[in-house]
Amino acid sequence: MSKDKEDFYLENWEKSMKDWLLDPATVQLDEQEFRVDFLDTTESFIVEIETENICPEELIIMKKDTQLVVSIVLKDENKVRKRSICFPFCLKQRAITYSIEHHTIEINVPKKECSIPSSFVIRVQGLSNE
Repeated sequence: MSKDKEDFYLENWEKSMKDWLLDPATVQLDEQEFRVDFLDTTESFIVEIETENICPEELIIMKKDTQLVVSIVLKDENKVRKRSICFPFCLKQRAITYSIEHHTIEINVPKKECSIPSSFVIRVQGLSNE
């Protein structure tokens, strides 16, 4: 990747995140659905989801072009909580992984593409037992 293209990419990401974080709808979704935070590391972007105030039974992570759709099925409710997060690049060639610890779900979105498309849906059941 050329330096010019990388700088443009980072500018887009920073602007998108600033707009997203300052959007009143984001704060409302944090309260109504679940809270989402972002971390930017050298190797990846990390989406953090706080689950302390909800009882998740199932987690579904879906890639749709530049959008990451995260759905959480609640144990004692007939409701699915869902958030969509837009990235300034296509997620098709990104090997997305997740971890779950201490009421936090971390979704790792690598900055580098992998050579072949990875799974478009990750489904994790039985979260309330962890």
